[in-house]
Amino acid sequence: MGKINLALLTGGYEAESNISLLSSINVFEWLDKTRFDVKLIVVEPGDWYWENENKQRFSVDKNDFSLNLNDRKIKFDLAVFFPLHGTPAEDGKLQAYFDLLKVRYTGCNVLCSSLTFDKDACKKFLSGTGIKMARSILCKHKERIQEHLIRVKTELNMPVFVKPNKHGSSYGVTRVESFDQLEEALYKSFGFDSEVMVEEFIEGREFSCGAYELNGEVVSLPPTEIISSTGFFDYEAKYLGKSKEITPADLSPELTRKIRELTGLIFVETNCSAMARVDFILKGDDFYFLEINTVPGMTAESILPQQVKAMGQSIEWLLNALIDERLATN
Repeated sequence: MGKINLALLTGGYEAESNISLLSSINVFEWLDKTRFDVKLIVVEPGDWYWENENKQRFSVDKNDFSLNLNDRKIKFDLAVFFPLHGTPAEDGKLQAYFDLLKVRYTGCNVLCSSLTFDKDACKKFLSGTGIKMARSILCKHKERIQEHLIRVKTELNMPVFVKPNKHGSSYGVTRVESFDQLEEALYKSFGFDSEVMVEEFIEGREFSCGAYELNGEVVSLPPTEIISSTGFFDYEAKYLGKSKEITPADLSPELTRKIRELTGLIFVETNCSAMARVDFILKGDDFYFLEINTVPGMTAESILPQQVKAMGQSIEWLLNALIDERLATN
């Protein structure tokens, strides 16, 4: 019996593509090569391709998501995009393409991905659950900056975070301490997205908690506390080592139970599958929801692999188990 053909997708269409490429190195190594023939497919705006050991490129035929090599055509049994951050995977576009072609894939479906990638829409969707969140407003249209400035000054208290509404890895995010810094921060975020969220800062400790679903059971992982030397968990803190991450977090049993329950609730309410990571701020004894990441980082510095290890398992076990479960379904 031959090996199962897996397409491991990486790259992407925006600034996060460099993070995806870093993640893919690890994920490729973690997959079981005794059972899987893994082709690392780079997804770029102009081309999707696989590169062999001689640096020869072979383009993906997007009509049926296949790979035409010199001597054969490869049809993939499963598309895996654990390392593909941002668009087109994290926002659901890729899943819609696979659904049309009836290609199986790992991870969240179209609706869940598009909802959770949109920070403002996700907060509005979860607002009826009683989950605490920071006050925020959504700014549309860069040419209406002056209107946005007035609205923020009227409705929110400083300091605030200004962030692209549909983007990850903390690109374009600024902590704004005073109103005179706001205009520059808005322009910076509008450089990454056509919509910008301005969210009140909550004084507290920052935590992240992952979850996965196997055999119909959602399991919340041991949480991580993030202590950033840059003031918040920005790009440098995430990927350049300028943060301290404590896993499992130093929390009381009651607060540990609370954050894991909240993570499980958010995972289920947003209809996540495979795995996801939820970020919170702890103020007093209350956790405030920040955002959910349905394609968690898989670099050496990433949080979710730390949490799986703290649970007594390995990330290799989890990724291969998620793939096996998906392969077993129609």
